[in-house]
Amino acid sequence: MNITRRDFMKSTALMTAAGIAPQFLSQTAAASLTSIKGFKDDRVLVVIQLAGGNDGLNTVVPYEDDLYHKARPNLSLSDDRLIKLDDAVAVNNNLRGLADLYNEGQLALIQGVGYPNPDRSHFRSTEIWHTASDADAFLGHGWIGRYFDNNCGGTAQPQVGLALDKERPQAFSGEKGFGVSTTNPMRFGWNPGQGAATEEVFAALNQAGTVQNNGTLDFLRHTTAQAMASSEEVRGAAGKGMVEEIVKKRGVAGNALATQLSAVAGLIRGGLNTRIFYVSVSGYDTHAGQAVAHDRLLGQFSEAMTGFQQQLKEDGLSERVTTMVFSEFGRRVEENASGGTDHGTAAPMFLVGDSVKAGLYGTAPRLNDLDQGDLKYGTDFRQVYASVLEQWFETDSKPVLNGSFDTLPLLG
Repeated sequence: MNITRRDFMKSTALMTAAGIAPQFLSQTAAASLTSIKGFKDDRVLVVIQLAGGNDGLNTVVPYEDDLYHKARPNLSLSDDRLIKLDDAVAVNNNLRGLADLYNEGQLALIQGVGYPNPDRSHFRSTEIWHTASDADAFLGHGWIGRYFDNNCGGTAQPQVGLALDKERPQAFSGEKGFGVSTTNPMRFGWNPGQGAATEEVFAALNQAGTVQNNGTLDFLRHTTAQAMASSEEVRGAAGKGMVEEIVKKRGVAGNALATQLSAVAGLIRGGLNTRIFYVSVSGYDTHAGQAVAHDRLLGQFSEAMTGFQQQLKEDGLSERVTTMVFSEFGRRVEENASGGTDHGTAAPMFLVGDSVKAGLYGTAPRLNDLDQGDLKYGTDFRQVYASVLEQWFETDSKPVLNGSFDTLPLLG
């Protein structure tokens, strides 16, 4: 058979059909997994990527710094467009909901996050964040995938990590194949192809015992059965958690992030044994016409986050969930001639949840000390990863991050 283990694992992440699993795994979908090895209690981490490179300086604003206003004569935010957090730092007033979470003790804001020798390519910088690698290292596996590989086993199933996206994020990549992706949990399954690719043929191909002593076919059937069982679990939790109803209640037309997070809330409510959810929303590559676009994006982000937290609280689940938000890089300090900003370096990160120790962390980038026009980072993003791993999941971060990174007191 001309198919590799990697190819099959990738292609069968979306394959499923109810009731046709081989006998040796027929009970997998019915298993109740309330405790998963490698995870503290039933805690959940939601990871959000603001894809495209969020402009950190117009998100968390050094409003008292004259250099900020000088560098951005058209894009800098005046006092009436700010929500001040202290005497030097404010947030864009489109983040009203996040500011409320900050004041309620549920938001940690980490300033000036980046990494040494930053790369301004979307693809490469995203890869660095997903793999938690040095800028000159190219790793095949993601930091979440390494966490799964090092810590999960026994009761863990592929859907222990779930991305609401078209593709499985590189952050999930690992040796053991944990982590699946779907854009619609209610329809996560195997779809018959054309011609002879019917459900009956698919069932017959995966019937246990058809061919004896064939290791390749046994592997294919085992992997297919896992994919089928995982999708049954996801669809079952989506129905039980009333995902469609929550999306109608919390989702907002034109706000993809609100829809995705509403689905996550429904899956958690439905008892899905996923411990890490991954969500990505695009649009933050604001090279031109930034003023209107960026305000809209931040408003949607704030609306989505506050709706998500409210739904978790209504369901009595907010203590279980921490959300981490990042972007692959920030923007240049100076605005460009097209009314936008170009690819930069350091940017803020956010942690949201009941267990978060709210406040400002890290050091605001100094505008009088730039690296060829770019901000110098003050906090390595892997310090935030290490803090989440050690304080939320209570696990050793060293084997996951391939090294030791100082933590910040973000959770407790």
